[in-house]
Amino acid sequence: MKRLMGMVSVIVMCLAASGCGNEIEKKTSNEDNAVLSEAYEYNPKADISGTEENTILSGFDESDPDMDISEIEQIYINEYAEQKDNAKCVPQIIKKLGEKGYIAVDSENKIDMTNMEEMLSFVKTGESGGRAEASVLRVSYLGGFTLYRLKTDAGKVVVERIYYSFENNRLNETLRSDFETDYFDFTEEGYLLIEGSWHSPVQYALTMREQYEHIALRVFPLDGKCRDLCEKYIMPISYGLNNMFITNWNEEDFDNLDFYDIFEKFYPEMYNKEFPYLMNENLSIGNEYAIPADEFESVVKLHFRLSGEKLRSLLRYNADTDSYIFRPRGFYEFDYAEIPYPEVQAYEENADGSVTLFVNAVYPNGNTSKLFTHKVTVKDEDGKIYYLSNEIDDIDESDLWWHADRFTDDEWNEYYKD
Repeated sequence: MKRLMGMVSVIVMCLAASGCGNEIEKKTSNEDNAVLSEAYEYNPKADISGTEENTILSGFDESDPDMDISEIEQIYINEYAEQKDNAKCVPQIIKKLGEKGYIAVDSENKIDMTNMEEMLSFVKTGESGGRAEASVLRVSYLGGFTLYRLKTDAGKVVVERIYYSFENNRLNETLRSDFETDYFDFTEEGYLLIEGSWHSPVQYALTMREQYEHIALRVFPLDGKCRDLCEKYIMPISYGLNNMFITNWNEEDFDNLDFYDIFEKFYPEMYNKEFPYLMNENLSIGNEYAIPADEFESVVKLHFRLSGEKLRSLLRYNADTDSYIFRPRGFYEFDYAEIPYPEVQAYEENADGSVTLFVNAVYPNGNTSKLFTHKVTVKDEDGKIYYLSNEIDDIDESDLWWHADRFTDDEWNEYYKD
């Protein structure tokens, strides 16, 4: 495989060695990406989609000459025999694949891509209209991997997608498709974003439409401390079925924060059991529960510093029974399945012991590695994690189309009681 020359290696080593923990590092994170892009003479905003002809480039060979499936299979066998745990196997599998010269990344972009220089070389060639090929192994936490074979020529990009499952110590090809990309972009944040559609007779019979593929591959490395902070503070909440990170609030103003979602989100952590207050099986009936105040407030206060009096003023509280009226989300109050995921880009340690995290919302289905940004301030205190504030940048409500708020009282009454 062709490899780029020394400048890239120096830059990559500098990035890997650098942190993102202070103000100077926070300010230079995008500058590092700009240096990498400049080193490759690549315009990260270039979009090489929309070519005049709609023909697939010359087909791929049945097998990838640069991929030895038996070699990869042995890596899987060895790692699963030792770890027997997907979460623990994936980092080691990617490491071993990288040592064998493969471009590899995990399916959730939590691990730095191996041999990223080859991917950047492919992107640069594609942008300049040249001819190149690259193969990426995207390792799944469910076992197996997806092989993306990329080919570019004269401004067009074709993707062949092959999925290999790993069962009974064997890698088996289970799905193969190819498509010409409708969208191909390398972003300032260091992501390669690809969109295209492919035809499956079986799926078309079920859905009456082509199958759309949205691929987001993090190419630039991300500092390990940023990854750890994201895993500890942001990922457990993320963006699904709550508005904690998609609205502005702080300890002086909790008005925008939905504490009913907070109660549902943190209940299992507090009581070490599944959330018991569920929606009705009959979707036309709305369930209401009277939650004892001490039960409700203990969950909220697990990660938020506010008084019971303040919480009662914000929610449906019944003083006669000392309880909160809780309504689980109904059928029309659920988010869409595909939502953004958070990625901490930098952080600042504050004088009061808190830390402010600078977060990008990555949204592959929207072809963006920065749908919006927000700042989250958290504090570890007496062995507990407290969330102090969230500040989101200016965002168009249409960008949050995938999110559903809980019904207001009027909406709930109209839907369930009329």
